This record gives sequence, structure tokens and C-alpha cells, in this order.
Amino acid sequence: MSVEWDKERLKLLEELRAKGVNPYPHKYIITNTIKQLREYAASLPNKPTGAFLEDVSTVGRVANIRRHGRASFVDIFDEGERLQLYLRVNELGDRYKEFLYFVGRGDIIGVRGDLFYTMKGELTLLVKDYQLLSKALIEPPDWTRLSPEFRYAHRYVDFLYNDNARRAMEIRFNTIKAIRQYLYSKGFTEVESPVLQPVYGGALAKPFVSHVNALDEDWYLRISLELYLKRFIVGGFNRVFEIGKVFRNEDIDVTHNPEFTMMELYWAYADYNDIMDLTEDMIRTVAREVLGDTKVRYPMPNGSVTEIDLGRPFRRVTMFDLLSEALGRPLESVSDEEMKRMLDSMGLVPRGGVYSRGLMIEKLFDKLVTPKLIQPTFVLDYPIETTPLCKPHRSKPGLVERFELYIAGMELANAYTELNDPVLQDRLFKEEQEMRKKGDLEAHPYDVDFVMALSYGMPPTGGLGIGIDRLVMLLAGVNSIKEVLPFPMISAKLVQGLNRSP
Repeated sequence: MSVEWDKERLKLLEELRAKGVNPYPHKYIITNTIKQLREYAASLPNKPTGAFLEDVSTVGRVANIRRHGRASFVDIFDEGERLQLYLRVNELGDRYKEFLYFVGRGDIIGVRGDLFYTMKGELTLLVKDYQLLSKALIEPPDWTRLSPEFRYAHRYVDFLYNDNARRAMEIRFNTIKAIRQYLYSKGFTEVESPVLQPVYGGALAKPFVSHVNALDEDWYLRISLELYLKRFIVGGFNRVFEIGKVFRNEDIDVTHNPEFTMMELYWAYADYNDIMDLTEDMIRTVAREVLGDTKVRYPMPNGSVTEIDLGRPFRRVTMFDLLSEALGRPLESVSDEEMKRMLDSMGLVPRGGVYSRGLMIEKLFDKLVTPKLIQPTFVLDYPIETTPLCKPHRSKPGLVERFELYIAGMELANAYTELNDPVLQDRLFKEEQEMRKKGDLEAHPYDVDFVMALSYGMPPTGGLGIGIDRLVMLLAGVNSIKEVLPFPMISAKLVQGLNRSP
């Protein structure tokens, strides 16, 4: 299979080469970007008459060409900024006709000339010289007619011609930058942990398996950053964080992608209350930094748009209180048998098919409560069965000191007062192994080295994980994770079928 090039454009390419013109030169000297030119013009107190910035050179991709006999207007764009060009025979001579013949939409050109305003007040560059920098061999598409599948498979086209896609990426990268700056300001050190691991852990998920030829062993792409970051805590690094890719061999839907980005942090001598305060302040600070506001408008699944206020104090409520509210009576009054009947009536099965009370509560909560948590809500104090890595609650037997942050019906963050008792960690890992034997393929494997690390002594610690992609979904106001992933996962067969000009 090969790419289908536009025959007319391929013919022009051959003609250029026959004339001794290199359609793909090595370099072009730029004095100003389009953005810089626009910023300079905007800084002037008044719009000047005549040329006000001479002999500047810039670059851009041709958006359209409007011919007017011996003069033409051309729009170019670069890094999301547009600039109008004015070409005429007076300045270019025979090269004017050559431009109209050889240059088309999608081509990248370098231009040199003088900046001025037209009679209609349009910032324009009078072109005195130009150079073709890259001849496009595929005609730019009509973006309004592109399918989502084409856009996701060819994100470079999407970024060029879809302002919304470019804005989502800018929000994404600025969000990551703002999180880093915030954590640096709080004394955290950014660290690195291995992507390939001999024992995966830190989450309930199915891993991707890779064979290491040099060792003749199966290793795993990490499903979490947690266990290695805790090793840093054991090693004396008291405040650490990492922003990195994790991989879970699971669903692809509007809020899940097998490859996604996590931010995890661990803070020695802190607990989940400290982490809760930090999480709220960080998200509020990041929103202000990235959006200039703490209010976002978010499209809901039913088609409505809801304003979410990140500037107000986040609600803090226990899982049991929320589920009691949804059931219309205290959760304590619901027997295990009745809870099982509820799940059966809704076609739901707890994790691993284990009908323990804690896992049934977790499943009912996901079904009955999660979709209703629109404004920022910290959900506190989970059944101990939900995680083997969290410290038991100091005053509520059977629960752990865990919270999850929900916004717009999505889980955005998960945090614990971390378990640092090696004996209890050993027992909980062994219980996970029993669940695995019963068919729970997402159960935590036993990590001997991690238990050994705890045995050297880990201080009291609070930990947090935030799904970067979902946070960007919120800030960008989109309800599909594919819109905020630079290159979302799509079937290779589907991509092959879309590898042609639409």
C-alpha cells in the first residue's frame, strides 16, 4: 500500500526540479514569525499609513489564493496565526506568474517584504521576494467534512486546519507546565521511574506484556507510577512527583485510552487530608494559569452545557453518605443479600466476581452516584477491600483513608494515606493473590521487592494520582478523551483504510 499523491501536484514538482528549483530546501532565514509581526503591529498607538516595517521575512502555509489579474492576495498561517500577503507584478515581475502556477494551497513558503495596512485595515505584507519551502503533494481537505476517525488518524491535518484541536493541545501542554510549576513551588522534586517493570502494580488493571530478549524474561509496561515513587520516599526523597505515560490493556471509550498520562506525587509525613488541600489548591491554580478563570463550561452527555466552578470550595463527603443519599436510606440498613439483588437487577458484577460487602458498595456507588457528581466533590473513606495499598482508617474500622475527586461525572484524582506497614502489606498482597486465583485478572500481583522496601521503613506518607487527560478534558470543555490526546489509539487497519486524501 502506498500514499496516493495528487497527480497535478506531482507534475508541478517534476517541473520545478527540471527548472533547477529545489522544492524542499534545507533552511530559510526568518526575521519575524507571523505572531511577532501581529504583536508588533498591535503595539503601535495608531494604524500607520504606508509601509511601517520594511524588509521582514516570515514563513507560513498557504491557506488560499485570491487572484486579481496583475495582483493577488494570499493568506498564509503558521502556529495558529494568519497573515495576508499582497503580490503584484510590479515587485515580482515574471516570478508573479510563476507563483500563481507553482504555488498552491497547503504549500509552505517563505516571503520577504514590507508590512502595511490595507484601506480596509487588514495587516498585510507586500511581497518583494518568496521561496517555496515545501511542496504539498496532497490537496488540503475541507475540514468541516472530515470524519472524527480521519481527524484522529491524521492529527497533523487536524492541528493544521481545526482551531479547536490546536486549542485543546495548547491547553494540554500548558496544563502540564502549570502543574510542574505549582509542584516545584511547593518543594517537590520531579523524578523518573521505569516504564518497563518486572512486576506491574499500583492499580487494578491488565498490563501489556513485553519480552526482554537480553534477560529472556517477560516484563510489563507500567500500569501506574506508584510503587517506584514510594521507593523514592523510602530512599529519603520526601516530596516527589512524576508526570508520565502509563499503559493498561483495557477499554477504549470516551474517557479511556490504553496509553494515557498520569501525574503522581508522594509527600512524606503528610496524610490524605493534606493531599486533599493540595489537590484542590493545585487544580484551582492550574485553571487560573491556563484559562485565566476558574469557571469552565462543560458539555454533558445529555447535550446540555454545565458551568463548573473550580473557584468555590470543593465538596467533601463520605462514600457511605453519598450512597445512602442515593438509596434513600442509611447504607447500614441494607443487607448483603439485598445489595446483591440490587446488583443483579442492574446486571452488575463486583470486581473479580467477589460479592464482598465492600466491593458491592463500590459497584453500586459507581452506578448510582458517580454520574451525579458534577461540581467538584471529594469522596472520602472507602471500604478496605477496594485497595491493598492504602492505610486503614484511624477511626472507622473496615474503611481506608482514601479519597477520589469527581468533577463532571468523571474520576479525576485518587489519593491515599499510604500504607507503610510491611506486615499488613504482605497480607493484603496475599489476599489479592487469592482473588487472582478465583479469576480476578486485575488483582494486584505480589511485589516482593516493594514489601522489602517497606521493611526498611517508609515514613507516614500521603499520595495522589491525577489523570492528566481527564483534567485537560475538563479545562478544554470536551467530553471525549480522544480530543485531548495528541495521537489517540486507533485500529491500524482503520488507519490504513483512511490513508488517502478525503
